[in-house]
Amino acid sequence: MITLKYMLSLSYNLSPKLKEKLQTINNLRQDILLIPLSSKDELIIQWNAILDRTYCSLSLAGNSLNKSQMTKLLTSQIFIESSKTKMDKNEKDVIGYKKALNYISQNWLVSKKYVTVKDILMLYDIFHNGDIHVPLSRIQELLDYLQAQEENPIIQSGIANLGIIRIHPFNDGNGRLARLLSLLFLYKQGFDVRKLIVPEKAWIKDRQAFKDAAQNFQETSSITLWLEYYADSIITQLQETLSNLRSGSHDSLGISTAYWELNDRQKLILSILEEPRTTITNRKVQEQFKISQITASRDLSKLTNLDLIFTHGKGRSVYYTKV
Repeated sequence: MITLKYMLSLSYNLSPKLKEKLQTINNLRQDILLIPLSSKDELIIQWNAILDRTYCSLSLAGNSLNKSQMTKLLTSQIFIESSKTKMDKNEKDVIGYKKALNYISQNWLVSKKYVTVKDILMLYDIFHNGDIHVPLSRIQELLDYLQAQEENPIIQSGIANLGIIRIHPFNDGNGRLARLLSLLFLYKQGFDVRKLIVPEKAWIKDRQAFKDAAQNFQETSSITLWLEYYADSIITQLQETLSNLRSGSHDSLGISTAYWELNDRQKLILSILEEPRTTITNRKVQEQFKISQITASRDLSKLTNLDLIFTHGKGRSVYYTKV
């Protein structure tokens, strides 16, 4: 029995049923990692996962945009120039959530860093603008508990999710923060499953079951049943993913196949960034390939939209690195 002191109890037992589910998840993960995929197919499938994660999480939070609308928004130039573009709240939420996912992928994949309260506040500020209404020590207690010892990534992720819901640190956006933090802890331990792990996809298919689970485990003294439910969600989604990978079927997202194709110059930009600690700027691209600022921007925007490179800085100080 493990218990978190000074806050709502997050005790659990590693029950035989939970152990079995964790083993099933591990087996599914291994099967998914072993399936050969072309670079293009993997890119498309990972984009499906990003869209599923964004759509499902925001839909659970009440966002009214459908998946097609979110896809169009995130694959357009609007995403790159979001700070200069007028958008409604739903659209801003989509852009913010995708940027939060980028932050996790960029900073926390197989990371040995200790997650701090500052990291939580930064993650929250990326996707939302709200007020904190609990002492920061409450968040610190949760983080100390989560990182006190090595733990199965699924259990750690599930506790992170429910922990934020119970603390309810902000006036709004706690559900989204809970889902993002649970993903962060999966990524931190390298349990991204080819960046295809999306438990939200199972939750959106049975919203009532998800709502009931979230409510039922708010005040329970043991969260073992919550962890079993959380593991079940991941099993359901990974089973579907594995089936799709084996059959070679995936959603085209309504995007032209040309969108996934890179020209020779874009491939060379990626090649340049393969060198460790290499960065590139718009000006460097212009000089390297003797092209205009507009053409360089289009190349870098496409690579950014495809999540093949990361953007750092703002304004004239913007530079890019390889994912």
